Amino acid sequence: MIPIVKWTLWQRRWSTVWWSIGMLFLIFFSMIFYPSFKNDAEQLQKSFENLPDAAVQLFGGSTDFFSPVGFLNSQIFFLTLPLILSVLAIGMGCNLIGKEVQNLTIESLLARPISRSKLLLGKATAGALILFGVTLISLITTVVTAKIVDLEVGIGLISLATLACFLLVLSFGAIAFMLSCYGKTRNASLGITAFIAFGGYIIGSLAGTVDWLEIPSKIFPFTYYQPEAILRETFNWANIMFFISVIIGCGLISWLSFRHRDIT
Repeated sequence: MIPIVKWTLWQRRWSTVWWSIGMLFLIFFSMIFYPSFKNDAEQLQKSFENLPDAAVQLFGGSTDFFSPVGFLNSQIFFLTLPLILSVLAIGMGCNLIGKEVQNLTIESLLARPISRSKLLLGKATAGALILFGVTLISLITTVVTAKIVDLEVGIGLISLATLACFLLVLSFGAIAFMLSCYGKTRNASLGITAFIAFGGYIIGSLAGTVDWLEIPSKIFPFTYYQPEAILRETFNWANIMFFISVIIGCGLISWLSFRHRDIT
């Protein structure tokens, strides 16, 4: 299994580097201008208080955009970080096995003295490590930039919000990986998972203003991702179990599907 992990990491080394650099610059430039309007926060805040409720929900459910917590939530944790990392996670989930099947290289992999279970575990482990590495770079960049601009949010809270974001996007990656192992094409896996991720964001965000969306929103992972509550230390950590359940469940289905799948 270890050679599979190493080989997958080696194959994706440059894309991982570029993703990390991209996240570094995106987060840095999203936060570095905070001091430029910090002194005018009260006046700016008033201009946003009249936004429609639906628009407010799409940006985190609060009009508190200019306090340290509100700024960090609206600029980084509610949309930017989960959006970009979801693209990475879903793409990897679809490609780790799907690309091998499409390129007809899966048979040569299975011809090695390794079981399907170990191949699957190696691929999944490599994907999780890549996602974790890019997330870690994002965390370090956020913490360092927060110190530079004197954003008064503790490192511990930023780390916990980043952890929740990592588990959220890992659940999206696990869903895409499961669909790929089940036999869905890369495009089908991508489309279904993108709907779950980004459709879930819209449905979960609007559930606070549209009553009939409240029940269906509970099946989407994004509903359980509440970064502002984490930063304000009011988060119900039982919500994290939803992400863990999705990841474990998708992993089990992936294993059962791939073991019996005809890949010839």
